[in-house]
Amino acid sequence: MSPEIQTLLALVAVATAAAWLVGRWYANRKRPGCGGACGCPSDELKAKVRRNAVTKMGS
Repeated sequence: MSPEIQTLLALVAVATAAAWLVGRWYANRKRPGCGGACGCPSDELKAKVRRNAVTKMGS
């Protein structure tokens, strides 16, 4: 294999890997967290608990 072809293939491989990493980073920035699949309470449940706590404190 000629050095020019080998250099071109290496550059293509590096560019592909860099594009994949940037794509994964950007996708993770758009939707942080696991979406509730890890067992953590959802935002709706947290809001309900806060409302109940405020109601009990007012009683």
